[in-house]
Formats: sequence, structure tokens, C-alpha cells
Amino acid sequence: MQRMFKNKAAVKRSVLVITFIALSVWGGSLLLAPEQRTPVTVTTSSTTPPIRSNNRQAQPQVYWLRSVRVARVERDRNKLTLVAKSLPSTVNNSSSSQQVLTTAMQQLLAAQPGEDLSSTIPQGTRLRSLEVRADGVHVDLSQEFRAGGGSTSIIYRVAQVIYTASSLDPNAKVFVSVEGRPLDERYPLGGEGLILRQPITRTQFVKDFSLNL
Repeated sequence: MQRMFKNKAAVKRSVLVITFIALSVWGGSLLLAPEQRTPVTVTTSSTTPPIRSNNRQAQPQVYWLRSVRVARVERDRNKLTLVAKSLPSTVNNSSSSQQVLTTAMQQLLAAQPGEDLSSTIPQGTRLRSLEVRADGVHVDLSQEFRAGGGSTSIIYRVAQVIYTASSLDPNAKVFVSVEGRPLDERYPLGGEGLILRQPITRTQFVKDFSLNL
């Protein structure tokens, strides 16, 4: 009889041990399963703005013109193209966009390009104001900007202003006015009556005037 009780006790202990092991394995699987089903991933939020460098502000560009001879079947002809020249590195990195663009525009109006470069902007044209606002770059020029020139001269003088004013941001919107009056359908530029969409971008300017700059 005593031996029978010993066997029953041994069986109970075996059952308890097996049950404990099974519960341990099952519980461990529950702890590990979530990590196996949902791996950890690292993502970058699309709402986080990129870090922008101010280095390009130290090198605003002035746009001059170069005459290039183009061969045609019938005859040769000259074609104007825009040429960018960076300003000397005298502009401080701490300068604002408005300050460096003002410097660039003053250089465009006052300096002689030299080399084989030229400008169709009339001599004596002054920069009345340049402001960088939330909606774009506003450039106001003196009355001399309207003087003389045919359609080619007028188109390229405006191109020089637009490209110089947007040299820190090629996609910037530019507003061009003379003596405070926007160059639009009410106040066209020159005898050919050049009308600008206000504001205008480089891309839109090239498209509107069918240029290959």
C-alpha cells in the first residue's frame, strides 16, 4: 500500500513538472511573439523641413549677355545668351537675402562686364528699391530702364533683371516695376509693348518669350 502511494505521488510530481514547463514555454512565446510580428523600423517624418544652407547667399550672381554666332543654312547670325558671373566673395555670410540681391542688382546696373560680355540695360538705370517679401522679390527701377531699344534689347534687359533677382533661388517669383509701376498690360515696356506676367519666374519668362537661354 505504501508503495502505491509513492507511485501516485511521483506521478503527480511529474504532471506538475510537465505542466510548469508547458506554461513557461507558452508564456515565453507570448512575450516574444509581438517582437517577431512587429519589427521596429526607423522613418523620417515628411513634415520635418530640410536643413538649408546659407552658403549660396555668399555668391549671388549677376547675369550678362554674350553674343554667339550661330550657323544657319542660309546665313550666319548672332544669338544672345545669358552668362552668370558670381560676385566677389566680399558679401558676408551673415548678410540677408535682400542685402546680397541688392548688391548684385547694383552691380548689374553700374558695372561694366568686360571680356566679351555686354548688357542691354540702358546706362543710367538706377535701382530704386529691392525687397524680398513672402510672395517674391520686388524690384523697382528708374525711368531710364524704359529708354530705347528694339524687341530683342527689351526682352534681354528684362531677362538680366529677372535672372539676377532670382540668383539665390532659381524658382523665385519676381515682380518688376519702373518708378513704382508694374510692367503689365496697363504699363508695357518699350515701343514693342512688352508685357510681363506679374509675378514672373525664369521658367515662365522663357516660355512666354520663346527663348532658349
